[in-house]
Amino acid sequence: MEIPGKVYYPIQFSTNKIFYHPEFEEELRNLLCRSGFEGKFKQLFRNRMRFLDERMERCTLKSDWFEKLRNADDLFAMRFNKQSKNIRIIFMFTDSSQKKITILLCGFEEKGSKDYQKAIDLATKRKADVLNGFHIEEEREDKKDG
Repeated sequence: MEIPGKVYYPIQFSTNKIFYHPEFEEELRNLLCRSGFEGKFKQLFRNRMRFLDERMERCTLKSDWFEKLRNADDLFAMRFNKQSKNIRIIFMFTDSSQKKITILLCGFEEKGSKDYQKAIDLATKRKADVLNGFHIEEEREDKKDG
């Protein structure tokens, strides 16, 4: 598997706790370009990323922005339902060798329950990719130095 990346799109978000599955960024870019929602999305994304970075697994407590998905083993969703677009990002929490991290797995526009199930199936597959072995960028760089 490729290395999970740091978040650069739709905004650069500097953190050592949130990464994305290698296929996530292009998927989100295509979704936003088609939606005409990219400009408005950036600020919403920044706010949610900051909230997630600060609270990690507690992000779903008393928040309309995040939810733990039912019938989806340890998957969570970030909500963006403004201006008639119902964009969601499914993510997971996991442990790297040094800390707890978040991996953004997939993004989609929810139009109905079938869209959600299809995205959960994709996120579950990507979660398996992550759990079957990966190194985040910083860990890999450290190993090169040592």
